[in-house]
This record gives sequence, C-alpha cells and structure tokens, in this order.
Amino acid sequence: MTTIRRFPFVSHATSDATRFLVHGTGGSIHPRGTGASFWFRPLGSTLSEVPVEDLELGSIVRVTTSDRQEVSVQLALTVRIVEPELAARRLDFAIDLATGEWTGRPLQTLQNRVAEAAGQFTARTVARTSLAAVLGDGLELVRDAVRAGFAAEAHLADSGIEMVSVRVVAVRPEEDVERALQTTVREAIQAEADRATYDRRAQAVDRERAIKENELHNRTELARREAELVELVGSNDLRRTEQELDRADLRARADLAGKRLEVDARVDEIARVAAAENEALGTRLAAYDAAGTTALLASIAPDVLAALPRIDSLTITPDMLADALGRVLAEVRS
Repeated sequence: MTTIRRFPFVSHATSDATRFLVHGTGGSIHPRGTGASFWFRPLGSTLSEVPVEDLELGSIVRVTTSDRQEVSVQLALTVRIVEPELAARRLDFAIDLATGEWTGRPLQTLQNRVAEAAGQFTARTVARTSLAAVLGDGLELVRDAVRAGFAAEAHLADSGIEMVSVRVVAVRPEEDVERALQTTVREAIQAEADRATYDRRAQAVDRERAIKENELHNRTELARREAELVELVGSNDLRRTEQELDRADLRARADLAGKRLEVDARVDEIARVAAAENEALGTRLAAYDAAGTTALLASIAPDVLAALPRIDSLTITPDMLADALGRVLAEVRS
C-alpha cells in the first residue's frame, strides 16, 4: 500500500517495491515506477497503484460433462501485471489521496475476468469429455485447455496481464455421484481384500497340506527305514543263529570224532592187550603142554587157591595123605 503524507498545498507519496505508481495530472499520465517516492499537488492529481508481484487467484467452476454429469473444477491461477501503465488504463487501480487505499476493488475485478475466462475454457473442454475421462485425466486435460486458452486470448495481453501458471487442484463430481463412485471403488477394494484374504487362506491351506504331506512322507520314510532295520536285525539274528548252529555242529562233530578216536584207541589197546594175553596164554599153554601133570598142577595151584574160599585151618588125615601120595607116586612112575 502507498503511504501518503499530507502537507499544506502538497502531499508526499511513497510506494512499496511491489507496487507501481502512476501519476495523472492535467490530462497526462506519468509513470513513477516501483518503490517511487515523490511530491504532488492533491488538487488536479490522481494516483494509481498497480501491483507487479505474482497474484494468486483461485476459482471453482461447475461444468457439465458430455454424459450430462455435473462436476466442479477447482483452479489455482497465477497472473502477473507486466505492463502496469497499460493495466492502469484498463482497470481501476486508483487510490485515495488521503489514505493511500484503493477506491475500488481492482483485484476482485481482475479475478472475475480471469475466472470467467478460465471457466469458459474449462467448460468448453469438459463438455466434450465423459465423466470417467474427466475424473481420470481431468487434471491434465483442463490444465492444458486453460493454458492454451489464455495463450490464445488477447484480452489479458491487451490489459498488460500475463498468465504465469495454471494449476488444477481438484476435479470432483456431484456428492451423490461421488458417493456412488466411492461405493463402487470401495466394493472393488473390499472384493480385492476378500480375494486377498481367500488367497491367503488358500495359501495357508496349501502350506498346511504341504506340511502334512511332508510329515506323512517323513513318517512313511521312517516306517520304511524301521522296516529295513527290523529286516536287517532279523537277518543278522538269523545269520547269528546259523553261525551258532554251525559252530555247535562243528563242536558236535569234533566231539564225536574225538570220541571215535578215543574208542578206536581203546579198542586198539584192548585188542593189543587181548593179543598179548592170548600170546601169553598160548605160551603158557605150550609150557603146560610140555610140562607134566605135576608141573601143571603146580602152576595152576596159586590160581586155584586164589579162587578157593579162605581156609583158616586144614585137617589132613592119614588116609587122605596116603591116597594122595599114592596117586602122586603113580603119576611119577608113569
């Protein structure tokens, strides 16, 4: 805002660095520039303060799509006054010479003009586009259309105004349509979530089945190995039993062979003893045969006496002795 100091018959004006002052007097316009400071006579003078900084203007436009659906488009526009003297001629930027404030609402007028032009460009673009396309690509479509429209529009350029940037903040349908779209999207999201839940459950079931199959496979493998172990143990026991039987058979055969050898040795010994006794008996018989009766009796007397019972006392009568001596003498004589 311009600061004005009043003195008798004259006044002094000082502007900010972002405000351009235009001094009109006597039907002539004198541009003073930004940050100007000068003296002027209030009588017969006019002052216009034109902002030269970037002006942020907002606008909400309600338009209808090609499928007869109403949408609201929120725009954010940045404009700059590049020719302040020309703008002061086209718009009322006059200020009060006592307070330094605008006498009108030039920024509101500027915003209305820019918003009307932007709304026209937006409506022309959206009217040729369906609701789905506007909601999907509306930000880029509207932005490009508004930017191209302002580039081709000569009205702002003739007023010394330049469009710096165009931004589309939001494109929204009517509340009931938006609620319906949200419901559709929400149902789709819920369906996707349910599908994800079912997939997760299916994966869990598959993992559980895989775990059970793995456990069954492990148990089957363990049972097979146990069967192999039992078979191997049985085979080892059978082999051990067969070996023990073989060893017992060998021991029995060895014992039988030893007993046979012992019997054979005993038989041989008995045969040798019998043969020796037979030979001795033959010798004795031959000796007995060569000897007489007396010698024979004398030789067998010890055996006979040994075979007779024990006699503690013997009584010999003369008759018995005479008979015996007679027989002995008879034998001797013969």
